[in-house]
Amino acid sequence: MKSLLSLALGWLLAGCSTFDLPHLSNKEALAVVAVVYYTHDGFRWDVEDRRIAPDRYRITVRQGKLTRGGQGEAEPIFRRRAEEIALTQGCAGYTILEYTQSLEHDFLGVAQRVSEGVIRCDAAPADAREPRV
Repeated sequence: MKSLLSLALGWLLAGCSTFDLPHLSNKEALAVVAVVYYTHDGFRWDVEDRRIAPDRYRITVRQGKLTRGGQGEAEPIFRRRAEEIALTQGCAGYTILEYTQSLEHDFLGVAQRVSEGVIRCDAAPADAREPRV
C-alpha cells in the first residue's frame, strides 16, 4: 500500500495530469494521499521481530506517526515481545544484548520514535526440556 501511495504522491508532486481523480484538484488529491498515508498506521505501535541467529532475535518497535507522547511505552512493548518470543521458543527467559532508542524522520519530516534491540533466548535447563520417564 505504501508503494501505491508513494507513486500517487510522486505523480502529484510532478504535476502529472494523468492522475485524475474526479472533482479533485491536485492539491486536494495530495491532501487525500497524505491523510491516507498517515492514518494507515498512524495511531498504533508497530512491532517487528526477526531471527538473526538460532538463539537471537532483533526486535524493532516504531511509534505511530500520529501518536504524540507515550515515550515511556516503547521499552515495555519491547520487553513484552521479548517475553512472547522466549515463551513460544520454549526458553527459560531472555537476555537483552542491545537496546537503543532514536528518532527517525520520514520524507515529510515527521518524527517517529524507534526502539530497537537484540535479545538472546536463554536455554531451559536440560532436565526441564526432556520429559521424565
